[in-house]
Amino acid sequence: MDITAGIIVFQLQQIYDLKTNLSIRKNIAIKSFRIWKGECPEEGILYVCSTQPAENTQWQKKIHMGINYDITESNSIYISINDSVDLFQLINSLQEIFQRFYTWRTVMDRLCYQHKSFSMIMNELEERYGLISILVDKNLKYIAMSDSFKLYNQWIGNTSTMSLDMINDLMTDVDFQNAIKHDNAFPYYYGDENKTSYCFNIKMNGQYEARILVQHKQGYPFYGGLSFVQYMGEYLTQLLSYSYEERKHGIVLYGFYDIMRDLLHGIPKNTDEIQQQLVTRGWEDNHTFQVYFFQFIESENASVTRQYYQVEMENLFASCCVLSDGENLCCIRNLTVTDSNRWDMRQELSVFLRENLCKAGISRQFDDITRLHNYYLEAKNALKIGTNSQSTWWYYPFEKMVLPYIFQQAAKEIDAHQLYHPAICTLLEYDQKQHSDMVHTIYEYMKNRYNVTQTAQALFIHRTSMLFRLQRIEQLTNIDWNSWNDRVHLAVTFELMKQCGENF
Repeated sequence: MDITAGIIVFQLQQIYDLKTNLSIRKNIAIKSFRIWKGECPEEGILYVCSTQPAENTQWQKKIHMGINYDITESNSIYISINDSVDLFQLINSLQEIFQRFYTWRTVMDRLCYQHKSFSMIMNELEERYGLISILVDKNLKYIAMSDSFKLYNQWIGNTSTMSLDMINDLMTDVDFQNAIKHDNAFPYYYGDENKTSYCFNIKMNGQYEARILVQHKQGYPFYGGLSFVQYMGEYLTQLLSYSYEERKHGIVLYGFYDIMRDLLHGIPKNTDEIQQQLVTRGWEDNHTFQVYFFQFIESENASVTRQYYQVEMENLFASCCVLSDGENLCCIRNLTVTDSNRWDMRQELSVFLRENLCKAGISRQFDDITRLHNYYLEAKNALKIGTNSQSTWWYYPFEKMVLPYIFQQAAKEIDAHQLYHPAICTLLEYDQKQHSDMVHTIYEYMKNRYNVTQTAQALFIHRTSMLFRLQRIEQLTNIDWNSWNDRVHLAVTFELMKQCGENF
């Protein structure tokens, strides 16, 4: 969970009259929220109260193993709502806030992947939260601003650069110059002490290049300000870096995603075109790749969207490309340029799947990116078959699903019973009439590598009885145990019977 308490308080203030012990300047990530029933506060929990905790309660001091713990230094906070507010109404409001936040993140993800304009991304912040913003480069030239920023900041004027007087003031202002050193979101005041801007410095290779300012329309400080500008700054840094690279090298990075999407769905591409786009990520067409096909469990939190997971996956699984595929996600990972080994990856993958309630099919490794579509089908089919046959697993490597896939394909157009070895068909009918166990005898005989003694022990019969059974089977079916074709066909028949759920 990456939403912060400030954003929740900021949104609840629009609906309710509330009190909180959260400082406006504090930026606390919360793990969950809980209805407070007088218990001792825990780290990272947002407590919801009907009335403000009294000063002599554990909220001022909590005693643990004889140690005094000052709540003002804690990462536990409360919000207090008037008694007239219904508890379920409040919880619904909290759920809506989470939904709105992840929806906003999703839209930003999509706009950033599509390389939309800076203004479009900033307008999303204004439309959903009523916060206005402006992006200014290191030369104090306006790169972009949300639609209403100029309305509430008359100093903007109609030029593309700040006025000369303002530039001179800023260049000689010590606070402004010191603010350039910040690497994370920070509050900044210019001219009017009553007007607060939350800022983020955009840096390329450690060098200051631009700054985003986010304000409330009335200019007063607000809860969650640092969080909002931190998120916006990170997104705009990514988008601005793409823009800088495009101008510097003539490279359009989203072309890489376009060509990977085409290859994924089997659309043939020119070799030179493939190599030209792969180089933007430091990839080559003969590197070693692997495909992961992700499917999310239907009961997942609806507010967490596919676009959000795309960013999370690319951050978690180094050197990969994540593409949407309907309701699912497909991750193409370059193993050649990945530092961690395969087993480290599987451990990371298991944790990710459990935490986010999803499952994955995994293709085999391959060394030719032009064959991406084939291995995409491997991962997709591994997930489909594995989910049906091994429901408790979190991920399904295709190499473990090859035989079930072969048998599934074999019976795709023709009924599986039509593919049974004739001897099995004969013995199934014989067993039904005579109440015998001839089919199971053959299965155990093959399973025990045609060893009569071991098979008799597995069937709990005498060795002589086993010999009589084999003799009777040969009389009924004319099976040739020395025939490779007969042995293979019999083995395939038993696997098909398993697929059909038949007992033998």
